[in-house]
Amino acid sequence: MRETKVSIIILHLDSQVALLACLRSCRAIQYENCEIIIVENGSQLALDPDALKDCAGRAPSVIRSPVNLGFAAGNNLGIRAALAQGADYVLLLSDDTEVAPEFLDVLVQAGEQDEHIGALGPTIYYFDDPKRIWFAGARFDARTCQVVASRSGELDEGGPTDPIESDWLTGCCVLMKRHALEKAGPLDERFFLYWEDTDWGLRLRACGLRNVVVPSARIWHKISLSAGGTDSVFKAYHKTRSHLQFAQLHAPHALLSLQWSFVRDIAWLLMKSRQPDRLRKAWTY
Repeated sequence: MRETKVSIIILHLDSQVALLACLRSCRAIQYENCEIIIVENGSQLALDPDALKDCAGRAPSVIRSPVNLGFAAGNNLGIRAALAQGADYVLLLSDDTEVAPEFLDVLVQAGEQDEHIGALGPTIYYFDDPKRIWFAGARFDARTCQVVASRSGELDEGGPTDPIESDWLTGCCVLMKRHALEKAGPLDERFFLYWEDTDWGLRLRACGLRNVVVPSARIWHKISLSAGGTDSVFKAYHKTRSHLQFAQLHAPHALLSLQWSFVRDIAWLLMKSRQPDRLRKAWTY
């Protein structure tokens, strides 16, 4: 394991406070043979190299894109750089997370024990409620073109310790083996935002490899429990567009019913909603 190189790719847009906190948690990672690559994805404020080094305990590589390329294309910049630098594993890590010191050791050890595993993910908890699960595996329902994360919102009161099969792993934190990347390819850049990780997981399974969650690997995601509510127009657009794109690729038989569900959303917005931006949202759909 000590010879197995891991490249940690952190996609960054605008929250430097979150990024620096993430790097501080990465500084405590026990796994030694790893590097950090930060992709500045259209960031408005340039990062201070000294601040990055102070927080991470090492000087991360920084790749700069002058524009926001989206989640898939932005991460692919880092993936290509990592593979060119000889990475055996590539870890995508959201900049609004904090990690347990041993989480990477646990993931790599599980990956090295089974050659049929292509991608691994930790148990992800809410940062503000550190025992409550945000993601611990999910399944894809091809009949409806929907995904279900069964344990999301549960308190972690113990459970299985062996790796858990999952149809896909969230792009918030996913560790991919090099040979899995070479078989399945990088993220599909037709997805600007949302559903690209689900597509990745299904493509990996189509190559005969497994996606697993390793319960004892833990990280915390800074997303509010009350973040439900209504999406912004930007999020509504990309969730809708990516969902339709995904259906075309993986569940074309569900496309018509999915389109009708969006028609119902439009009707509700126009006739019943009191949202101040309901007309813009309807046009977005």
